[in-house]
Amino acid sequence: MTTDAFRQHLAIDVGNTRIKFGLFAVSSVQEHGVLPECVQRTVALNGDPLPWELLNSWKVMSTNWQSAVIAGSNPEGVKRLQANWPESLGPMPQHITNTAELSLAILVDEPRRVGIDRLLNAIAVNELRDPQRPAVIVDSGTATTVDLVTADGAFAGGAILPGLALSAKALHEYTALLPLISVTELGQETPDVIGLNTRAAIRSGLFWGQLGAVKELIEREAGPNADIFITGGGGALLTTYLPRARFESHLPLQGLVLTVASHYDHGMSRGSE
Repeated sequence: MTTDAFRQHLAIDVGNTRIKFGLFAVSSVQEHGVLPECVQRTVALNGDPLPWELLNSWKVMSTNWQSAVIAGSNPEGVKRLQANWPESLGPMPQHITNTAELSLAILVDEPRRVGIDRLLNAIAVNELRDPQRPAVIVDSGTATTVDLVTADGAFAGGAILPGLALSAKALHEYTALLPLISVTELGQETPDVIGLNTRAAIRSGLFWGQLGAVKELIEREAGPNADIFITGGGGALLTTYLPRARFESHLPLQGLVLTVASHYDHGMSRGSE
């Protein structure tokens, strides 16, 4: 294990819509219930210029910068980032793709086909949940996933449904007259259940329909005794109406950092033998 009290890892999650960057401080002694602290963060839309100048400024300010780590559900986005990686940020990021290397039991038919972000969420939640209780993880992004982690810490699968933005886009693109509702508009205030105009009716259906689906899946996956964690761009909207839930905005990135930190510490331990 490293003798440094803290290390700083740049973690990158390449999603279908956005690329999330976070700089996290990792303690050399991991305490249960404490995730790596987010020191800096930024987001870029897929296809937009990548924020190299900002990331370089993070490195300049960092006291113990380590190699970056990357994962994501968008292979083309990952390739684009790797192809343009600047030498100023150090070695090419470690790309986490092999589920067999994760510190997580995966109880599904084809573990290698599970979205890596779902598994990274589970790794992070295993640091937060009550060790005696299962957990349900709701990740509200382009797609919304509702996944189960068993009481002994295994990823046990879950459900995938269209997220808020994807549902809004489908209503707009596959109808002749329905307008496009943005997640930003949804987040302005809680929609009335009964919409008195078309936009209000769509906002109601998107929000309350998504919330109802999530509630039903939570109940059917784990019942009333599970810890509930919510993450993702639309997660804050849902958390208000899920009183047992805890919102954690960086779960995939923190799971990624925990994974690379574990590899780092194991390597240091082998090197000291």
